[in-house]
This record gives sequence, structure tokens and C-alpha cells, in this order.
Amino acid sequence: MFGKRNKDDNLWKLEYIDSVYKIYDWDKNLTGYFFPNYDIDIDSHHYDNDNDDKTLADHEIEDKIIEQMNKEKKSVKGGNLMLPMIKLQLLDNTEGIHLDYVINSLEENAQRTRIWKQWLQDNHQEFKIIGSSIYTAREDRNILSIVLGIASNLILGEKELGNNLKPVLDRLHQDELI
Repeated sequence: MFGKRNKDDNLWKLEYIDSVYKIYDWDKNLTGYFFPNYDIDIDSHHYDNDNDDKTLADHEIEDKIIEQMNKEKKSVKGGNLMLPMIKLQLLDNTEGIHLDYVINSLEENAQRTRIWKQWLQDNHQEFKIIGSSIYTAREDRNILSIVLGIASNLILGEKELGNNLKPVLDRLHQDELI
């Protein structure tokens, strides 16, 4: 989650899967996710429908439009960047956690949360961050993830989005948040 890297190492790699981009670091560790804001109006989009199938449901049409947008490297108006924020290290244990352990864990995580808050206050304008929310991770209840709303125009595609997200990811890494 917070590994070291050399200055010359390859930085971030994005992998497109089912409308979402997974973000990996130079050691191929999953670092986060990017959810583009596709802002699809089905009636105003044309998509390649080889079969000219009129029986597709709206969500199927939307999926096809999203696939086409990514294939054609279309522009989107931002999206949401999801990253790990803190690891509670409380819910792995069975009953009977020592009170001092709980207090220490909560204090450490409160400090890290304050660091995230300060980072957002200091960097939101530079990286066009328009909001943030905290979620529990699906895979691990002990991890709280932060979702950053990014408001800049972005080009879809693994390489293109990687280049666009590189500055914010680099700064987060430099500031030891990822």
C-alpha cells in the first residue's frame, strides 16, 4: 500500500475492466480505482451496433456506449479516484481486544485522517478535486477508502488516463499517502 520506489522506476499502470480503471503501482500492487464520469444520455449517443439489435435494455446500451467511448479514447468530465486511506487493524481480531490497543489504533488513524484532510485543503485546487467521501473497502472491512472527485477533462484509455492521473498519484505518493 505505501511501498518505496526508485526515481527511475516505471510509475503507474492502469488497467481498464468493465468501465472502471484499476491503478497499479510500479510493483504491480493494486493502488486504487478510477471511475470515469461517463455522463451518458442514451438518446443522444450513437454506438456501433453490428447486429442492429433493438431488444437491448438501457443498461446494455449504456455498457456498449461506455465500451465504445473507451475504445475511441473519448473525453470525459472527470470522475472519482478511490484510494486506501487508513487500515483500522481492529476488526481482524476476535473479541477481547485490549483497550490500550484500541486507543492506540484509533489515535494513529485519527492522525492519518487529519493528514489526509490537510492534504486535501492544500491540494484541491491544483488537482481540481471537487469533493471527497469515505467508504469501507469491499474486500477488507478494516480499510477505509477515500474517494476524490476529479473535475478536469480527461481522455479515456489506459495510457491517457495514466498520464492525466500521474501528477496527483505522484504527489500522494511523495506525501506518503499512497
